[in-house]
Amino acid sequence: MNIIAWLILLLVVVLGTAGQLSLKYAFQGSSSAKETSNSVRDLLFSPYFWIWFISYVVVTVLWLIVLRTIPLSQAFPALGLTFALVPLASHRFLRENVVFSQWLGIAVIVAGVILVVQT
Repeated sequence: MNIIAWLILLLVVVLGTAGQLSLKYAFQGSSSAKETSNSVRDLLFSPYFWIWFISYVVVTVLWLIVLRTIPLSQAFPALGLTFALVPLASHRFLRENVVFSQWLGIAVIVAGVILVVQT
C-alpha cells in the first residue's frame, strides 16, 4: 500500500470540494441573469472562478498520478468522499441547511468508502 498515493487521493477529494465551493461563490458574486454578458464577464473576473479552474486542473493531474498506483476499483469509490465533504463544507462555509436525511446519507457514503478501500 503506497501511503503517498492515498494522500494524493485525499488531496484530490479536498481540492475537488474546494473547487465546488469556489464555483458556488463565483456564481453568487456574478450579476443577475437578465444581463448575461455582464454575468459572464463578472464570472470570468471572479477570483473564485479561477480558484475553481486551477483546482480542477490540479485535481486532474493528481488523479492521473493516483491511477498509476491505486487500483481503479478502490480509487474511484474513494472519490465518493467528495459527495460527503461538499454538503459538510456548504453547511460550514455557505450556511446551507443540511437535513437529517443528508447527514444519514453522508454517514452511509463514508462507511461505504471505508469498506471499499480496505481491500
